[in-house]
Amino acid sequence: MEFIIPVAFFVMIVWIVKIISDNKIRKRALENGNLKESMKYLWEKSYANKPLQNIKYGIIFGGVGFVILIGHLFVLTEVVTIALTFFVVAVALFVYYKMEKQK
Repeated sequence: MEFIIPVAFFVMIVWIVKIISDNKIRKRALENGNLKESMKYLWEKSYANKPLQNIKYGIIFGGVGFVILIGHLFVLTEVVTIALTFFVVAVALFVYYKMEKQK
């Protein structure tokens, strides 16, 4: 389970870099006044268009937490725990896909 901290740290760094670069693009576009259609995604509210977005992350993180708990309670090997984690994330994304499709 020692792999979780470096992976989480890497994801956090990537997320911060993305936020900073998106803000720089926004600032330059506003200063220059040339807004293109390809940059509209920067101003759209992603959660307003997809209300189930938060549910997706709740399902994924809940599943991963459940797998970590099961791995700890049943003293599973690290490989089995990682495999179960990927399987639960795949199932969570499939459940989210079905929920979006029904909407």
